[in-house]
Amino acid sequence: MFTYETKVRVRYAETDQMGVVHHGNYAQYYEIARTECFEACSGMSYESMEAEGVMLPILEMTSKFLKPALYNQVLTVKSIVKGLPTVRLKVDYEIYNESKELINIASTTLVFVDKVTRRPCHPPKSFMEHVSQYF
Repeated sequence: MFTYETKVRVRYAETDQMGVVHHGNYAQYYEIARTECFEACSGMSYESMEAEGVMLPILEMTSKFLKPALYNQVLTVKSIVKGLPTVRLKVDYEIYNESKELINIASTTLVFVDKVTRRPCHPPKSFMEHVSQYF
């Protein structure tokens, strides 16, 4: 299992008139955290993976809102990868507010896709070499 924490500050534009984060913005928080987690465990950026001919689009996303996130809070987004990826990569998320209260749980499933054929494929060998040390 690999776990990585990322800090995200809630911007004014992400909130409604009550100062509460609009639910649609959580997908961006997951992406920010996932990108940093991905680079930390694999040693690769999305850009370098795409240069190797592999893309990683989202297949599925779930999200459960437990408490609101508020304007100007610094949130901690914990990304959790529980298993070695194959054609799919599942990432779970836990978001905590500044009081360390769990406010959101979520998951995304991504699929490794050949950039040319747009068909599912296996992750690049260099990616698997780095990631396998955690599982």
